[in-house]
Amino acid sequence: MVKKLFIYIFIYTLLVGCDTLILNNECESDCFLDVDAPNLQVDVNGYYHMEWLEGYTQTFSTLDANTGSNEIVKVMWDSDSGINYGNYWVSSVNHASYTDNGTAHTVLSAWEEQIGDTLTVYAWYQDECDIEYLDSMKVVIDNEI
Repeated sequence: MVKKLFIYIFIYTLLVGCDTLILNNECESDCFLDVDAPNLQVDVNGYYHMEWLEGYTQTFSTLDANTGSNEIVKVMWDSDSGINYGNYWVSSVNHASYTDNGTAHTVLSAWEEQIGDTLTVYAWYQDECDIEYLDSMKVVIDNEI
């Protein structure tokens, strides 16, 4: 009975997470983090370009964070840019999201005063082995119309 329990625990450990394997108190993981902006154009330098929509207060785009994890993971987001609105700092990204099938999504928003700026967006999370992953991307706010 006890032997079967250990076998079930071992099999469960092999099937969950990012192929997380714990042997002799060592945890191994093949998770990763890759941020992407699938709706934006990327240039030869790896900078993404978001076109400002004239006549709007804000322009939005969706960003993705691919983790390689089969578990639900909380991904944190931040940006080096934003605006002061009513005496409060408002970031250009939502600060947290959860993965679904290994991918988390957030919304990047730009305001008119950011036209011509290059924003840096950061994403990070911690896997089941307490390994921290960090990735970033640069987004240029263009107004070429």
